[in-house]
Amino acid sequence: MSKREARKALLLERGLEVMKVQGYNGTSVKDIVDAAGMPKGSFYNYFASKEDFAVEALDNVGRATVADGERLLGNTSQLPLDRLRAFFLAHTEQACAEDFRAGCFLGNLGQEMSDSCEAIRCKVQQTLSANAEMFRTVLEQAQAAGQLDPGVEPAPTAEFLFNAWEGTLMRMKTDKSRAPLDAFLALLPRLLGEEVPTTG
Repeated sequence: MSKREARKALLLERGLEVMKVQGYNGTSVKDIVDAAGMPKGSFYNYFASKEDFAVEALDNVGRATVADGERLLGNTSQLPLDRLRAFFLAHTEQACAEDFRAGCFLGNLGQEMSDSCEAIRCKVQQTLSANAEMFRTVLEQAQAAGQLDPGVEPAPTAEFLFNAWEGTLMRMKTDKSRAPLDAFLALLPRLLGEEVPTTG
């Protein structure tokens, strides 16, 4: 990686950390360069605008999100529904470690900017759809493995499950609490048609 590429990567990495917490409108170019320890004028050597920065940051997040999903959901040493459960558990722990501040960057930016920036809306929509598609694949594999009722339709179920998870992350960030995450995890077996253990 050249020095120029390294400096651009640092701006993306550090600026993204700020934007995850403060949102697009709450983050200035100065916030981004300050986080990277660079002078303000250097920003425009790499990005035409803050919008250009956000689109590239979304590209990076999208690649990382898909890679993370493939790592957890593509782990064939586990049964499909066990992989899905591991995915949600891992992201629950990550959200707790971040003190519930970030939520889903893609979902947050989509809600904030979809009406005002078509480039950001399209990038967010593309990445969210790719994630929902990974859920669909796992549910199809679960049917093939006999874990999921054959009457369940994987595509709409995956879409519902993914949307429910996105809503959970939004509520978690609003409440600053893991309670919405725990509620989602408690209902996950029922959503997947699994037996829910009773107590007492």
